[in-house]
Amino acid sequence: VAIQALLAGEIRIVQASMIGSIFSNLLLVLGGCFFVGGLHYKEQAFNSTAATANMSLLALSSMALVLPTPFGEYYDIEEHEVLAVSRFAAVFLMFMYLQLLIFQLKTHGHLFEGEDEAEPEMHFSSAIFGLTATTAVIAILSEYLVGSIDGFCTESGISRTFVGLIILPVVGNAVEHITAVSVAAKDKMDLAMGVAVGSCTQISLFVMPLTVIIGWCAGIDMTLNFPHFEIFLFILSVIIVSICVSNPMSNWLEGSLLMTTYLMIATGFWFERVVDF
Repeated sequence: VAIQALLAGEIRIVQASMIGSIFSNLLLVLGGCFFVGGLHYKEQAFNSTAATANMSLLALSSMALVLPTPFGEYYDIEEHEVLAVSRFAAVFLMFMYLQLLIFQLKTHGHLFEGEDEAEPEMHFSSAIFGLTATTAVIAILSEYLVGSIDGFCTESGISRTFVGLIILPVVGNAVEHITAVSVAAKDKMDLAMGVAVGSCTQISLFVMPLTVIIGWCAGIDMTLNFPHFEIFLFILSVIIVSICVSNPMSNWLEGSLLMTTYLMIATGFWFERVVDF
């Protein structure tokens, strides 16, 4: 969706959908995992190393969002200094994502191995074919989705910001969200944390900078200069979640806290008014 919106020149939708996906995964989904898991178990343990690594990298990505702010307003996407800072920051973020992959898959892979290795229900080649076909269908549907946003906003009166920040991330990632909560209910918190927090890290360190790089190559001025209100809430969300996962045990109260935080943020976004560009 982000790439389709970028190629269509919908810079604001791209920014809103990406940071909205981070909010929904980091607060709503992770909170749902903690809450539902806490209803079945008093406390649940998770991998503290993975949680610390992901939260540290999310904090790094928040710095990348702050860096362009002194050089121009968020809607001034043609400001050369903003573009330069955003593009350099995007390269650094993707470099850090590459290091994270090396850390997880090679040098410290033993820290991320599951306790029980389930037998695969599908052959690897069949899975790859299924993923490729599904991705192709999603790419086609995403183009229709992006094209219908303006009409939906006009008819419903809902702002483009709220659509990008709340509606698209929740609806678009509904299956992923349900999966994370269902595995948390089975006391597989490492997998649930991987889906929820891992997705946030992937968006902030790979997808977000990738849109900047693609825009750079396509001659589209995509920047990391977000509205200040959204940056503040992003930083506060990272801080709140970091406090919750500082102890590698979760309970239902922490889940309720994170979901409440998301609802408060959604309320603020409903009334947010930004310059569309």
